[in-house]
Amino acid sequence: MSLRLFEIAGADPEFRPSPYCWRIRMALAHKGLTFEAVPWRAVEKVRIADSGGRTVPVLVDGARWIRESWDIACHLDQRFPDAPPLFQGEGDRVKARLIDHWTTNVLHPLMFRILVSDMVPLLAEKDQSYYQKRTYRYFGRTVDALAGEAEVASESLPDLLSPVSRTLSEAAYLGGAQPGYGDYILFGAFQWARVASGRQLIEPNSALGPWFEKLLDAFDGAGRQQPPRAHWH
Repeated sequence: MSLRLFEIAGADPEFRPSPYCWRIRMALAHKGLTFEAVPWRAVEKVRIADSGGRTVPVLVDGARWIRESWDIACHLDQRFPDAPPLFQGEGDRVKARLIDHWTTNVLHPLMFRILVSDMVPLLAEKDQSYYQKRTYRYFGRTVDALAGEAEVASESLPDLLSPVSRTLSEAAYLGGAQPGYGDYILFGAFQWARVASGRQLIEPNSALGPWFEKLLDAFDGAGRQQPPRAHWH
């Protein structure tokens, strides 16, 4: 078995901020699978051309290239059925897909507005202009302009996260007694904030705090091994 995971990296190749790549890092750890982590920059499209796409994560499993975090997670459960499952049946898979769509389409755009100005200086120089252009294309404003709006954007985050926090006040994980792929989807968003920004996006009394700390420590501290932003600044 040979697994390689292409991940967005920063000026320091060990800096890994992508929330989507963290979903898969945690999924691989959950299943007890070893892999080679391959640093990749956003302008290096040719390096992942065999995946049929232009973004990471990309998992290379032998001769097969799989892109998109959701497709990779489904592949891992199908490919390694004897390892701990990411989805506890079809119902759990559908609920995780709901978390996937909500996190990607609702939570991430708000978090991008909050985090992008902190993250861009930590990226490789050849990627910084890419993110500047991408930010303007999606938001109609520059990275510097979004930096001025970050505090206002942060104020709307607690209300957005309230249903998740309430759920985690009633259960240990979104997967129930044990974490599952739905947890890793949301974990990726907060790991992105932890490593790319000094901003505290989890309210002190929120149930998200203990949940996030438990996941940072899971799998021999796979998440905590990536230093917070202060290390890279």
